Amino acid sequence: MSKFFTSFINAIKPKPMTNETIGTILKIKTMRDAISIERATLLHPKVRQDVVSCIEKAEAQFPANMAIRIVQGLRTIDEQNAIYAQGRTKPGKIVTNSRGGQSYHCYGLAVDIALLFDKDGNGSFETLSWDTKSDSDKDGKVDWMEVVDIFESAGWTWGGRFHSIPDAPHFEKHFGIHWKRLFEMYNSGNFIPGTKYIEV
Repeated sequence: MSKFFTSFINAIKPKPMTNETIGTILKIKTMRDAISIERATLLHPKVRQDVVSCIEKAEAQFPANMAIRIVQGLRTIDEQNAIYAQGRTKPGKIVTNSRGGQSYHCYGLAVDIALLFDKDGNGSFETLSWDTKSDSDKDGKVDWMEVVDIFESAGWTWGGRFHSIPDAPHFEKHFGIHWKRLFEMYNSGNFIPGTKYIEV
Protein backbone atom coordinates (compact mmCIF):
# COMPACT_ATOMS: atom_id res chain seq x y z
CA MET A 1 0.00 0.00 0.00
CA SER A 2 1.33 3.45 -0.85
CA LYS A 3 2.41 5.73 2.01
CA PHE A 4 -0.08 8.32 0.80
CA PHE A 5 -3.02 5.92 0.95
CA THR A 6 -1.86 4.47 4.28
CA SER A 7 -1.93 7.99 5.71
CA PHE A 8 -5.44 8.43 4.25
CA ILE A 9 -6.75 5.34 6.03
CA ASN A 10 -4.98 6.26 9.27
CA ALA A 11 -6.42 9.77 9.11
CA ILE A 12 -10.00 8.56 8.88
CA LYS A 13 -9.85 5.29 10.80
CA PRO A 14 -11.70 5.81 14.07
CA LYS A 15 -10.19 4.97 17.42
CA PRO A 16 -11.97 2.08 19.16
CA MET A 17 -15.61 3.10 18.96
CA THR A 18 -17.58 3.99 22.04
CA ASN A 19 -21.20 5.09 22.01
CA GLU A 20 -19.98 8.61 22.77
CA THR A 21 -17.52 8.58 19.84
CA ILE A 22 -20.15 7.24 17.43
CA GLY A 23 -22.63 9.81 18.71
CA THR A 24 -20.37 12.65 17.57
CA ILE A 25 -20.27 11.22 14.03
CA LEU A 26 -23.72 9.69 13.48
CA LYS A 27 -27.24 9.98 14.83
CA ILE A 28 -28.25 6.38 15.46
CA LYS A 29 -31.85 5.75 16.44
CA THR A 30 -32.67 2.12 15.76
CA MET A 31 -29.87 0.62 13.60
CA ARG A 32 -29.43 -2.97 14.76
CA ASP A 33 -25.93 -4.05 13.70
CA ALA A 34 -22.91 -2.70 15.64
CA ILE A 35 -20.42 -3.68 12.91
CA SER A 36 -22.39 -1.70 10.35
CA ILE A 37 -22.51 1.33 12.63
CA GLU A 38 -18.70 1.34 12.87
CA ARG A 39 -18.34 0.91 9.10
CA ALA A 40 -20.78 3.77 8.51
CA THR A 41 -18.50 6.12 10.49
CA LEU A 42 -15.79 5.61 7.83
CA LEU A 43 -18.01 6.64 4.92
CA HIS A 44 -17.74 10.09 3.35
CA PRO A 45 -19.31 12.66 5.70
CA LYS A 46 -21.77 13.66 2.97
CA VAL A 47 -23.34 10.17 2.81
CA ARG A 48 -22.77 8.45 6.15
CA GLN A 49 -25.94 9.70 7.87
CA ASP A 50 -27.94 9.04 4.71
CA VAL A 51 -26.80 5.40 4.73
CA VAL A 52 -27.80 5.04 8.38
CA SER A 53 -31.22 6.57 7.67
CA CYS A 54 -31.83 4.21 4.73
CA ILE A 55 -30.85 1.19 6.79
CA GLU A 56 -33.02 2.26 9.71
CA LYS A 57 -36.01 2.73 7.39
CA ALA A 58 -35.48 -0.73 5.90
CA GLU A 59 -34.99 -2.40 9.27
CA ALA A 60 -38.19 -0.76 10.54
CA GLN A 61 -40.05 -2.79 7.88
CA PHE A 62 -38.40 -6.05 8.96
CA PRO A 63 -39.11 -8.18 12.04
CA ALA A 64 -36.69 -7.91 14.99
CA ASN A 65 -34.71 -10.96 13.85
CA MET A 66 -33.63 -9.25 10.58
CA ALA A 67 -31.03 -6.53 10.09
CA ILE A 68 -28.75 -5.10 7.42
CA ARG A 69 -24.97 -5.47 7.43
CA ILE A 70 -22.65 -3.03 5.69
CA VAL A 71 -20.29 -5.66 4.32
CA GLN A 72 -18.04 -3.11 2.65
CA GLY A 73 -17.93 0.67 2.76
CA LEU A 74 -14.69 2.58 2.40
CA ARG A 75 -12.16 0.47 0.47
CA THR A 76 -8.50 1.25 -0.14
CA ILE A 77 -7.09 1.48 -3.65
CA ASP A 78 -4.96 -1.63 -2.95
CA GLU A 79 -8.04 -3.54 -1.79
CA GLN A 80 -9.86 -2.50 -4.96
CA ASN A 81 -6.92 -3.65 -7.11
CA ALA A 82 -6.96 -7.03 -5.34
CA ILE A 83 -10.67 -7.43 -6.10
CA TYR A 84 -10.04 -6.40 -9.72
CA ALA A 85 -7.31 -9.09 -10.00
CA GLN A 86 -9.77 -11.79 -8.97
CA GLY A 87 -10.63 -13.88 -12.03
CA ARG A 88 -7.90 -12.17 -14.04
CA THR A 89 -4.48 -12.74 -12.46
CA LYS A 90 -5.79 -14.42 -9.27
CA PRO A 91 -8.17 -17.36 -8.80
CA GLY A 92 -11.88 -16.72 -8.61
CA LYS A 93 -14.73 -15.21 -10.55
CA ILE A 94 -14.52 -11.71 -12.02
CA VAL A 95 -16.67 -9.50 -9.78
CA THR A 96 -15.70 -5.97 -10.84
CA ASN A 97 -14.51 -3.96 -13.80
CA SER A 98 -13.13 -1.23 -11.51
CA ARG A 99 -9.43 -0.88 -10.70
CA GLY A 100 -8.19 1.03 -7.66
CA GLY A 101 -9.49 4.60 -7.75
CA GLN A 102 -12.22 3.69 -10.26
CA SER A 103 -14.68 2.54 -7.60
CA TYR A 104 -16.77 4.90 -5.52
CA HIS A 105 -15.84 2.71 -2.54
CA CYS A 106 -12.37 4.30 -2.70
CA TYR A 107 -13.93 7.65 -1.73
CA GLY A 108 -16.39 6.39 0.88
CA LEU A 109 -19.32 7.00 -1.48
CA ALA A 110 -20.49 3.38 -1.84
CA VAL A 111 -21.64 0.51 0.34
CA ASP A 112 -22.17 -3.20 -0.22
CA ILE A 113 -24.80 -4.78 1.99
CA ALA A 114 -26.13 -8.15 3.04
CA LEU A 115 -29.17 -9.19 5.03
CA LEU A 116 -28.56 -10.45 8.56
CA PHE A 117 -30.70 -12.99 10.39
CA ASP A 118 -30.84 -13.87 14.07
CA LYS A 119 -32.07 -17.42 13.53
CA ASP A 120 -31.59 -18.64 17.11
CA GLY A 121 -33.20 -15.57 18.70
CA ASN A 122 -30.23 -14.68 20.93
CA GLY A 123 -29.61 -11.24 19.38
CA SER A 124 -26.35 -12.25 17.67
CA PHE A 125 -27.49 -11.93 14.01
CA GLU A 126 -25.23 -14.82 13.06
CA THR A 127 -26.40 -15.53 9.49
CA LEU A 128 -25.51 -13.38 6.45
CA SER A 129 -27.59 -13.64 3.27
CA TRP A 130 -27.30 -12.27 -0.26
CA ASP A 131 -30.60 -13.87 -1.30
CA THR A 132 -32.25 -11.34 -3.61
CA LYS A 133 -35.47 -13.31 -4.14
CA SER A 134 -36.79 -14.31 -0.68
CA ASP A 135 -39.63 -12.79 1.28
CA SER A 136 -38.45 -13.97 4.70
CA ASP A 137 -40.85 -11.78 6.65
CA LYS A 138 -43.82 -12.92 4.50
CA ASP A 139 -45.11 -9.40 3.83
CA GLY A 140 -45.60 -10.02 0.11
CA LYS A 141 -42.48 -8.05 -0.87
CA VAL A 142 -39.02 -9.41 -1.67
CA ASP A 143 -36.78 -8.40 1.27
CA TRP A 144 -33.88 -7.29 -0.93
CA MET A 145 -36.09 -5.10 -3.11
CA GLU A 146 -37.55 -3.41 -0.04
CA VAL A 147 -34.00 -2.23 0.73
CA VAL A 148 -33.36 -1.26 -2.90
CA ASP A 149 -36.54 0.83 -3.02
CA ILE A 150 -35.51 2.80 0.07
CA PHE A 151 -31.98 3.49 -1.18
CA GLU A 152 -33.14 4.43 -4.67
CA SER A 153 -35.80 6.77 -3.29
CA ALA A 154 -32.98 8.54 -1.40
CA GLY A 155 -31.03 9.09 -4.65
CA TRP A 156 -28.65 6.11 -4.51
CA THR A 157 -27.68 4.13 -7.62
CA TRP A 158 -28.24 0.39 -7.20
CA GLY A 159 -25.57 -1.92 -8.63
CA GLY A 160 -28.23 -4.48 -9.54
CA ARG A 161 -29.05 -2.22 -12.48
CA PHE A 162 -25.46 -2.18 -13.81
CA HIS A 163 -25.31 -3.55 -17.36
CA SER A 164 -21.83 -5.10 -17.57
CA ILE A 165 -21.60 -6.84 -14.19
CA PRO A 166 -24.77 -6.45 -12.10
CA ASP A 167 -23.82 -6.03 -8.44
CA ALA A 168 -26.90 -6.54 -6.25
CA PRO A 169 -25.23 -5.75 -2.88
CA HIS A 170 -23.85 -2.41 -4.16
CA PHE A 171 -25.21 1.12 -3.70
CA GLU A 172 -23.38 4.33 -4.61
CA LYS A 173 -24.06 8.05 -4.42
CA HIS A 174 -21.61 10.09 -6.47
CA PHE A 175 -23.43 13.41 -6.86
CA GLY A 176 -22.90 13.33 -10.62
CA ILE A 177 -19.12 13.31 -10.28
CA HIS A 178 -17.35 10.73 -12.47
CA TRP A 179 -14.72 8.59 -10.73
CA LYS A 180 -12.02 10.07 -13.01
CA ARG A 181 -12.73 13.52 -11.59
CA LEU A 182 -12.74 12.15 -8.03
CA PHE A 183 -9.38 10.49 -8.68
CA GLU A 184 -7.97 13.79 -9.98
CA MET A 185 -9.35 15.60 -6.93
CA TYR A 186 -7.85 12.95 -4.66
CA ASN A 187 -4.43 13.18 -6.31
CA SER A 188 -4.48 16.98 -6.16
CA GLY A 189 -5.37 16.94 -2.45
CA ASN A 190 -8.81 18.56 -2.85
CA PHE A 191 -9.99 17.42 0.59
CA ILE A 192 -12.44 18.64 3.18
CA PRO A 193 -10.19 20.67 5.54
CA GLY A 194 -8.63 18.52 8.24
CA THR A 195 -9.60 15.25 6.52
CA LYS A 196 -8.66 13.03 3.58
CA TYR A 197 -12.21 13.03 2.21
CA ILE A 198 -12.72 14.57 -1.25
CA GLU A 199 -14.78 17.76 -1.41
CA VAL A 200 -18.04 16.75 -3.15
